[in-house]
Amino acid sequence: MTIIEEKPSFKTAGWQAQVRFLPEIGDLSRVAVLIALVAVGQVLYPGFLSSENLRVIFTAVAGIGILAFGMTMVVITGEIDLSVAGVAVLSTVIGGLLLPTGSPVLILGATLLCGLCLGIANGVLVAKVGISSLISTLAMLGIAGALANIFSAGQATYPEKIAEYMWFGRGALLGVPVPIVLLAVLALICVFITRSSTFGRKLYATGGNARAALLSGIRIDRVKIAVFAFCGLCAALTGLIESARLGYINPAAFPGLELKVLAVTVLGGAALAGGTGSVFGTLTATLIIGVINNLLNQMGVSFYMQQVVTALVILVVVMPGMKNRRFVK
Repeated sequence: MTIIEEKPSFKTAGWQAQVRFLPEIGDLSRVAVLIALVAVGQVLYPGFLSSENLRVIFTAVAGIGILAFGMTMVVITGEIDLSVAGVAVLSTVIGGLLLPTGSPVLILGATLLCGLCLGIANGVLVAKVGISSLISTLAMLGIAGALANIFSAGQATYPEKIAEYMWFGRGALLGVPVPIVLLAVLALICVFITRSSTFGRKLYATGGNARAALLSGIRIDRVKIAVFAFCGLCAALTGLIESARLGYINPAAFPGLELKVLAVTVLGGAALAGGTGSVFGTLTATLIIGVINNLLNQMGVSFYMQQVVTALVILVVVMPGMKNRRFVK
């Protein structure tokens, strides 16, 4: 039995692309789930809503959330990026190789530029060469991970002496941890792009009906390259944040990160077939995962059982959306 996503016809692609970037009813259901989880946490543990615990929750999921924003953009266009873990690792390793220079600008610039370039490479392979995003990004995952170990000789590096680097993971602005600030800023930027910009309309039109978008004058190749580039940049930023939080750059870091981010993206309402998804939904899904993990940690649940519970919650939240799809043999 095959699941077929409802696709707009050529005549309806235009106006449907106009409304898809508006808040979805599904987002409200995710907010309800989040509120319910927070209420349960507060009942079980009176200090659950304390400023300190909220800081822990937001900081823990900031990196995943930032990367999920990039993944959401890619998925909306009907593509997928499985290379994000490799891109994050290689980007931080490249920055780590420049630690002896002592130049924060060079180190941070190289880290972010590496992620951007790898993202552009993914976009070109998909949009220009015509390789499936599943295959091309999976290959990039392997290549980037291997290069990270080759360049670093499998050894971790320690950026503690570069205060500007560590600021991304341990610093604060007006008392708010930098990872949380970056999450909020990226969320606002992505909301503006998807809801209030011409590019946002092109984004949904490309994922909703690529042929109709192309015939209407949209350069879907440029749209896809742009979202892959943005996703690569988000991966590099996530790698920077997490390595700064931990205090070392590990060439074997982020195992399975791509699947975690993809799960958050789908939980947020993005359809893998493209044309559907919202940044607000992704942010809500990120917080749902953060609250669940924090609550289970306080309950003393093992890491592996946490994965099981998280997966079940994702199924419960996502399953109602199946009514919007057709099942055919």
